[in-house]
Amino acid sequence: MTINLHIMPQSLIAIDEITSTIPATDSRYSKILKVLSNGFDEDKIREILNFKDGSDKEDRIEVKLEEDTITIDKVEMPTGLRKSFLDLQRRHKPRAYLLTFWDKLQKNPNQKSIEMLYQFLEHNGHPIMSDGCFIAYKAVQMNLKDHHSGTNEHKIGKILRMERKEVNPDPNETCSTGLHVCSWEYLKEFHSGDSRYFEVLVNPADVVAVPNDYNGTKMRVCAYKVYKEIKSERKDEKLTTQTKALQKAIKKKKK
Repeated sequence: MTINLHIMPQSLIAIDEITSTIPATDSRYSKILKVLSNGFDEDKIREILNFKDGSDKEDRIEVKLEEDTITIDKVEMPTGLRKSFLDLQRRHKPRAYLLTFWDKLQKNPNQKSIEMLYQFLEHNGHPIMSDGCFIAYKAVQMNLKDHHSGTNEHKIGKILRMERKEVNPDPNETCSTGLHVCSWEYLKEFHSGDSRYFEVLVNPADVVAVPNDYNGTKMRVCAYKVYKEIKSERKDEKLTTQTKALQKAIKKKKK
């Protein structure tokens, strides 16, 4: 995959297997601009992007292959995060963003929420961004208001937030109070045909519950940021086994 660069006055965004935001204060910013002044040399750009990238932070990570474990700050890394880390290591990709995700996650006050989030990310393959937040999805009305209350407007860059104590943490409650985001599979079956679709950024500290129903493809959070609008045909529309199961579950709930 060819690196896609977006250069702005105060930052640079590099999109490869992961998305990295390089602020102008980072030494890599000026180094990349210098390379680009002589033409696009992807190998040199990759070398610069991989240089350092929080390698000092990676001292916090200990890999114990004989025990098939990886620890961060002496705490064992859960399965989903471990798989992501090893995959990045195999492909010689920066891994510091996983540590940023981990640090944000530790600020989540509910251990059960943390465990549910791991399952959600592993089950649905949601990307983790360089700032440690992860991408989820949201369907809204054509006027950009949410489908449930019709009051929350979704504009790029807007942060929607509510008090955590007002969000139902019980995973056995499928439809309840809270801000709702979901997987792509769930999104395709929710108000299909009369919605606009958005990617939203969720701080792992703001995850409250992943309902047990719907195959773990939706969650309640206390905050998210509207990231960008997407098209429904963005991904393969072929029905997967998971999608068919979701269709049945949604139809059942509507009865």
